[in-house]
Amino acid sequence: MKNRKFLALIPTSLLLVLSGTLFLPNKAVVAKAYTVASLPTTIDLNDSDPDEIRNYYSSLSSLSESEKKGTNLLKNLKTILKNGQQYYSYDSGSKIWQAYEIVDRDWIKSPASDISGYDANTNTITGYSYGTSASKSGTNPYIRALYVDRTKENHMKAWALEGTTTTSHGNNAEWCIDREHIWPKSQGFETKGEGGARGDLMHLWPGDSGVNSALHNDEFYGFVNTNTSYTHGYTWEYTKDNYRGVSLTLGTSVATNNIFEPQDSDKGDIARSIFYMVARYNYLSGTDSDGIDSNNPNLELVQSNEVLAKYTSTTTVTGKMGILTDLLAWHKMDPVDEYEIHRNNLLYKNYTKNRNPFIDYPQWVDYIWGTATYNGREYQSYDNTPTGSVDLDVDVINGYKSEKTATSIAVTHLPNKVEYTVGDKIDRSGLVVTATFDDESTADVTTSCTLTVDMKSAGEKTVTVKYQSCTTTFQITVKAKKKPSSFGCGGSIIASSVLLSLTAGLTLMFFLIRRKIIKKA
Repeated sequence: MKNRKFLALIPTSLLLVLSGTLFLPNKAVVAKAYTVASLPTTIDLNDSDPDEIRNYYSSLSSLSESEKKGTNLLKNLKTILKNGQQYYSYDSGSKIWQAYEIVDRDWIKSPASDISGYDANTNTITGYSYGTSASKSGTNPYIRALYVDRTKENHMKAWALEGTTTTSHGNNAEWCIDREHIWPKSQGFETKGEGGARGDLMHLWPGDSGVNSALHNDEFYGFVNTNTSYTHGYTWEYTKDNYRGVSLTLGTSVATNNIFEPQDSDKGDIARSIFYMVARYNYLSGTDSDGIDSNNPNLELVQSNEVLAKYTSTTTVTGKMGILTDLLAWHKMDPVDEYEIHRNNLLYKNYTKNRNPFIDYPQWVDYIWGTATYNGREYQSYDNTPTGSVDLDVDVINGYKSEKTATSIAVTHLPNKVEYTVGDKIDRSGLVVTATFDDESTADVTTSCTLTVDMKSAGEKTVTVKYQSCTTTFQITVKAKKKPSSFGCGGSIIASSVLLSLTAGLTLMFFLIRRKIIKKA
């Protein structure tokens, strides 16, 4: 009680000073990053620039070479991918369906300019209003869904739930999509939960419901031998190039009719989603503060078509998915494209707050699993030796290293902005860097360059541009920040107010203590 009376005599501003400077703050407690209650209504549609992407993975640079390849790279990627990650519940509410309105939007059929609150200057949306159900679907934009032939006109929309798996795709009301787990949830994390892998949008794509239920279900992925008995998506013209049957790579001796092969345009997207899942959810370090459970499974890629349906992985029993070499082939057959890149960035900036490293750096697949060789669709050989280790200065974003060696680079167009304030981030807009190669050819390599410059102090600064082993420079000006005015709501006025309150509080405290002493005397 005496302490409470004493504190009551001290002005609030003094308590703030005491708590903020004299007392040490409580150590931050990091909670499990599972479900998030609400979707963003302010949405950034811009893709990350190369510096932002490299910075996301920058912790890999300080590791030894052996830690930047093979299963060690998978282990170290997990730390990056889980940091600050966000999920939305798969088992309650409509958050996943709502996210598809932006994440999987068909930006040609439903352009951003159609959205209320879209600002073309900043490429952002403010005050976005999501649909809430199939019957209250809002603007219900067109989306891109797995297993649907996008070369043909179709009417797939974000809330296409009216149809069933038995209807023909004749008009918009009859289209039907599922929330397709690219890594089937029954293969390692079947138990329901409020978040985690079950609700991870990196592998939770909209997909045609008929193909999902009739052909994919929880089957492993691989090339199907179409010379044997198989089923296909001919029920609908738009899905006819999806198959389920005997593995072309493994043959009939392992199992029959339990391999799913999607259409060619989905093969790479599916492979890279599977690779992401193994990087994000593994137990290769032998420890995990979240524990291994249905939210945070332990996953592994295998060279088999073994199906262990409806189980939850443990620290010793992995959730399995394959066929590894077929997925490696799909990764090369169907390279990263602009739509996949944009989806990855939309998730990172707005929804999941993490990235798919195998979209950002496709060559990292080879650094982990090695090389599978195919002749067309037929398997030839597999070498599991990593082909390299991570080098953020050299590895090409969204593509593979050029086999050609650059002999020189030059800045052929300066960036639009060359004047900055201390603390600013350098803007690449307008910058063009051209490389000359050993075969005397040239190419624009701007997006693959690393820029290094000191933005922490004022002055004329040299920006160093690096591509492969070549460097060049250009100049910018960095100005000092303006000092805040002493007249107004700046720092000096606030500091003065705090100082006055502190003085008044201490004066009052000493006065009361002195008065008490005099009374006793």
